[in-house]
Amino acid sequence: MGVAVDKKAEPGFAGLSIGMTVAAVIVVLGAFTGASINPARTFGPYLMDTLLGGANLWAFFPIYLIGSIVGGILAALVYNFIAKGNDACALPQPFNED
Repeated sequence: MGVAVDKKAEPGFAGLSIGMTVAAVIVVLGAFTGASINPARTFGPYLMDTLLGGANLWAFFPIYLIGSIVGGILAALVYNFIAKGNDACALPQPFNED
């Protein structure tokens, strides 16, 4: 959140920071999830498995949707809590109540 939305973040580094974070998550979780941390990346294989007679794993698909949405909301709320009243951060509107 800090590299992407904070007004004081260095411009141009958000993509690199986020990309390296995603790469680290894939390295750590890849063996358990097939490196699928993206709902769209999960949808394709599930669809093809269903169409081609493979395993039916659709019961697990809501995890990818709910996890992404809840994780994003929690990240925004936690960053707002941590950054509020901190001189190192400058929150954008509507989080900034000044």
